[in-house]
Amino acid sequence: MKMREYKIGSPWYQAACATLRRAVPSGLLAGCLSAATASAASTDASGSPLAPINAVTHSMWPQRALRERGFSIRHTVTGFAIHQAAAIFWALLFEQLVDRMAGPVPSRRPGATALAAAATVASAYVVDYKVVPNRLTPGFEAHLSRRSLANVYMVLGAGLLTAALLRRPDR
Repeated sequence: MKMREYKIGSPWYQAACATLRRAVPSGLLAGCLSAATASAASTDASGSPLAPINAVTHSMWPQRALRERGFSIRHTVTGFAIHQAAAIFWALLFEQLVDRMAGPVPSRRPGATALAAAATVASAYVVDYKVVPNRLTPGFEAHLSRRSLANVYMVLGAGLLTAALLRRPDR
């Protein structure tokens, strides 16, 4: 089996860079919107908008993270950074699907782009709650109802979709 060469300037390298250039803004938008949705739902349910963001760090600090309700560098900033990194990871999958399903200009095929977003968030949910061990789940489930958790994933998909539809065709 021949190894693929990953040289700067190769077609594979250029395609990977282009995907990453699209995935970062898509993931950041989707991550911010989904974090805001989780915070709003938690505020309504428990009065603590930061609890679900703090809970993301339960893989690192299992005893404290799920109980932390206020702002802290350790839990809030780290939890938000982890959530954003995860959103960018899922945006990488989304951008690959969009390329295959909608082509280079997603706004010309909004149905296919929406299907790519739906497939991405369905995959994210399955991996987050059915595949990985409990210690690696997002942690939102400790503070959100099932309905609110579903809303977080829907908003994640809506953020990915919005970013793709608003992107200029030359990007």
